[in-house]
Amino acid sequence: MTILQLLASLSPVISVMLFLVLLRMPASRAMPISLLITALAAIFIWKMDIGFLSASVVEGLLSALTPLSIIFGAVFLLNTLKHSGAMDTIRAGFTNISADARVQVIIICWLFGSFIEGSAGFGTPAAIGAPLLVLLGIPPIAAAVVALIADSTSVSFGAIGLPVLFGMEQGLTQGGVNMAAAQIAQHGGNFSDYAQFIAMHMITLDLITGTLIPVVMVALLTGFFGRNKSFKEGLAIWKFALFAGVAFTVPAWLINYFAGPEFPSVIGALIGMALVIPVAKKGWLLPATPWFDFAENDQTAPSNTPIKSEVKFTQLAAWTPYLVMAILLVLSRTVAPIKSFLSSFNISWTGLLGTELTASFATLYAPGAFFIAVCILGFWLFKMNQVAIKQSVSDSVKSMLPTLISLGASVPMVKIFLNSGENSSGLASMPVALADLLANSMGAVWSWMAPIVGIFGAFLSGSATFSNMMFSGLQYSVADNIGANYAMILALQGIGANAGNMMCVMNVVAAATVVGMAGRESEIIRKTMPVALAYALLAGTLAFMWGGF
Repeated sequence: MTILQLLASLSPVISVMLFLVLLRMPASRAMPISLLITALAAIFIWKMDIGFLSASVVEGLLSALTPLSIIFGAVFLLNTLKHSGAMDTIRAGFTNISADARVQVIIICWLFGSFIEGSAGFGTPAAIGAPLLVLLGIPPIAAAVVALIADSTSVSFGAIGLPVLFGMEQGLTQGGVNMAAAQIAQHGGNFSDYAQFIAMHMITLDLITGTLIPVVMVALLTGFFGRNKSFKEGLAIWKFALFAGVAFTVPAWLINYFAGPEFPSVIGALIGMALVIPVAKKGWLLPATPWFDFAENDQTAPSNTPIKSEVKFTQLAAWTPYLVMAILLVLSRTVAPIKSFLSSFNISWTGLLGTELTASFATLYAPGAFFIAVCILGFWLFKMNQVAIKQSVSDSVKSMLPTLISLGASVPMVKIFLNSGENSSGLASMPVALADLLANSMGAVWSWMAPIVGIFGAFLSGSATFSNMMFSGLQYSVADNIGANYAMILALQGIGANAGNMMCVMNVVAAATVVGMAGRESEIIRKTMPVALAYALLAGTLAFMWGGF
């Protein structure tokens, strides 16, 4: 591979790094430019067939319908809860659990945040959790840091499993054929079963790495932001923190084992809250004296007094849309007749532009349809007037425009990257060519490099789903070259993408903005980056000890 060809194969990475990270363009501008650069590199340097490239763009646009429907539905539900007043009730429910800031960050960011991640994903947990902490009196920078760190383990199953079910499937599909077809055949014959197998490796590693996250959160909270700068004050509740970690990771493991990767974060977080909140209220596993002792120079919120919101509904009523959503997901994925019926409403496109490329959209089986149904239920349940309903719809549609442009460009870009094997230069596809290069130079330490690649992808794009789309094919090819366990390498890619969520530019900017700390993003990244790297490298070490390398 020549230098020009190497640069061409790296064109998606280089262009995203340049425009999104270095020039700080919004994704809605950076991704279309990156798509154009990748297409030009594929045509003029990689010698990709123009017809196949055009078909890849169409394939990407059609494939983007699934994540777009899920994202719109999730945003629509959040806006419905916001404009109905139900979110105020949920917020008020958290203020009465404990006066201990360490407990508050665990319950709001680790457990409630995991629930939001499982429901909506795409940076939503930090954007919701951090302001809640500020309302409770926690300094804004501290709130942003712990909210970002918490949004990690649950990302494996974020947005109803999108990073694994969509991101990895798209990332492994080249030229209309899934490169993991032999592995898929060994695990039930369809990708959802293989995704469940990959996710089992991820959540098994996270029984250790993920369980430790609440301990890390409280240690950093007191060590960085406490008046005494004491990590020991955070570690004083290590028993409670470990209990909260296990209360999520073990149910998530069980749910993935029995039902698949769509709702371990949603249901695991609900179970976790059901277990942890009563323990917190009783004061079990906690010191007798609550901790809420922040340094004066960190008290940058307008007020350090918790803000009370008007409560219009009971907690059960406010949570009902999410509970119904969870029930619908479980029934549609585990009850065969319901699953078969919903799956029959499927739109498929074959032979795109005369090629063997295909795309499909499960109109009713995709979770987006359930979100819409639950929102309609919310209109009735919360007795919303026409103004509130219109505002919910309007806000949701307006917020989707940047996402529509970003995904509408990024998915076709990744498809060009993956389908570039159709060329006149005799080269393999770009990810396979890169994998050959990396396997020869770094194969011996790939259990540690694999999650770093995942971090890099998420850091660039702000999305674990996008990281998995871009690099799953590369990871699979490296595993093939070095004779490693395919599922384990893909699991490390996913865990690295989760870790990258803590420090990716878009999530950090969003978290800083919602707590009024815009301009202090670099300070936040300096505190989350070491945690992300440690999280990924610990997972790599555990995977190496597990075997398969």
